[in-house]
Amino acid sequence: MTEPLASTHSGSVVDRAAEALRVLSLESADGTFLGSEDDMIARLDVSRATLRQAASRVAQENFIAVRRGVGGGYFSARPNTMNVTRMAAQYLRARDADFTEITHGIGPLKAELAVLATRNRDPALLAKLEEFAQLDEAAPLEMAHGYRAFLKSEREFLQLISALAGNSVLNLLMAILYDFAALASRSEDVLIDRPERVQTYRRMRARLARAVIDADVELARLASRRCSELVDEWFEQDFKGRTFDGQAMD
Repeated sequence: MTEPLASTHSGSVVDRAAEALRVLSLESADGTFLGSEDDMIARLDVSRATLRQAASRVAQENFIAVRRGVGGGYFSARPNTMNVTRMAAQYLRARDADFTEITHGIGPLKAELAVLATRNRDPALLAKLEEFAQLDEAAPLEMAHGYRAFLKSEREFLQLISALAGNSVLNLLMAILYDFAALASRSEDVLIDRPERVQTYRRMRARLARAVIDADVELARLASRRCSELVDEWFEQDFKGRTFDGQAMD
């Protein structure tokens, strides 16, 4: 088989084959069988070596899955937020971003998500949010000791607000920031071993949930902002005059 030159103004043969695979995947439902390796060679009009290079690249992006053996072949797939957020979180870590930068980034994004969420009147999602609000309102101080459980609930709350907001770009940005926050060491965390702070935060989170349920845009914005301000205040109290490695600042 004769293929085009390895590189042209429109990209290499592998580049074009990879893009064709992405398009095929996106045109099909997640998990759809696209064809065998021989099918794909014929369909894309490329060599086996080119197809495998392109497939390896696109599989790393999670747009296709390649299965070998009986029942194998090429299948459409979809990247999930975890694939993106983990890499982005590591990028921020490599750039020495600190936890305060993350909280400052989370604040305005969460406020915008909250405002968007007030416009969604989906009864099933609002019922779940009602359950969340009730749990936060009723949680006694002793329940605040479970920090891991609290982190899990915070992620679940974000997922619920994000589902109501329906903005995939903001959802992704928030997921990236939360994944970075999860990399914080114990010395950088203002909630670990501080049950009274966890309880205070949960009470304010409940107010945010109630505002969304009531479709109160202004209260949703204020409650969301207050959630962020609480964390900022605790960082100011705990880390003023110190870097995150425990050294005094000049």
